[in-house]
Amino acid sequence: MRKQRILIVDDEREVCLLLENYLLRKNHLVSYSTTLTEAFAKFPAFEPTFLILDHNMPDGYGIENIQKFKELNNNLCVLIISAMSNLREDALAKGADFFLEKPIKLSTLNSIINGDN
Repeated sequence: MRKQRILIVDDEREVCLLLENYLLRKNHLVSYSTTLTEAFAKFPAFEPTFLILDHNMPDGYGIENIQKFKELNNNLCVLIISAMSNLREDALAKGADFFLEKPIKLSTLNSIINGDN
């Protein structure tokens, strides 16, 4: 298993903490942000290889920012998470590598991050 540098971007702090705790136990390096603005500010110093990005954020929409994040790292893998399953096609069309509907199954998340999908 390759260790990833994972940035979690979700407006729900509890979701961030749950995912952070799980991913730290899987030996990944993890940081989180509860706004897109904070995520873009953290991005250069943290240098994530994997981005878990919620769609509905207080300061914008995750799907509309996929390309901006990928411009910061061409090799960035982006996973959009949302309770709205109808966003899957739009997310993938706009550059997301993966889409997971909330509530997230941690085993599925783990498979995606490890490239087992």
